Amino acid sequence: MDADLRRGVEFSKLSIMQTIMDDRNSPILREQDLRGITAQVFSIYRNNLIQFLILTVTAMLPVLLISYFISGSVTGLVLLSFIEILIVTTLAGAFIYSVPYYCINRTVNLRESLKASQAVYFKLLGVTLGLQIILAILMTFGVVLPLLIFPFIGALLYMIYFMVSQPVVVIERLKPVDAFKRSLNLVRGHWWRVFGATAIFILCAIGTFVLSWLPFYLFSLVLSEGSELRGIIQQIGVYVGGTLTIPPIYIFLTVIYYDLRYRKEDFSFERLSDEIIH
Repeated sequence: MDADLRRGVEFSKLSIMQTIMDDRNSPILREQDLRGITAQVFSIYRNNLIQFLILTVTAMLPVLLISYFISGSVTGLVLLSFIEILIVTTLAGAFIYSVPYYCINRTVNLRESLKASQAVYFKLLGVTLGLQIILAILMTFGVVLPLLIFPFIGALLYMIYFMVSQPVVVIERLKPVDAFKRSLNLVRGHWWRVFGATAIFILCAIGTFVLSWLPFYLFSLVLSEGSELRGIIQQIGVYVGGTLTIPPIYIFLTVIYYDLRYRKEDFSFERLSDEIIH
């Protein structure tokens, strides 16, 4: 009996040590090529697909319902966009926190992720609104003033430096201005790498969106033109596409963030754990 108990204890110790070694050897704690980064993003997404989709569907359902009642008015669209930003900010914080939590615990805890998102919500909202405003200004000038097309492209590409400002807020809990500076410092010297990884991921995300939206669009074409049901089905298709693509966007930003930290800092499993626990 005692021998069996000792063997059980030793087996438990070995299992714990193996888990720790697996965590230390996590891809998030080593340099990866662009293909490896993309593969890791979809691996984390695939392994936690149900939880991510439950959270996204629940959060984005009000957006779908509101979009049905606004009837295309400018005021309604502005209000809908603002509500969507508020909701997506909560999701962003939860999905960003889920990445290191998953690497440590081999599972995702939605309650802990939402608590972490709530703790930095207004800081994260500040960064999100800042990025949206900058992008809106750039898009406006790029479309309205064709002579500024080259400065517009240059400024748009410069935004790559702010790619990881949202993960910085969630993980390091910095204020918006400090988060932008921190993101700039992390990306500096690795701009082309971040740009390349972003380009590859965007193509994958667009493909995912189109493949999930296209069946609804094709089905809607069967219905008579101008039919209310036709518009509803197309809206549902957009909703499904968005639901499937929102989680991997923030998983990608977080994986890029940790990749940059590993390359530029003395980053370790212990620091990863400490930042999540505290």
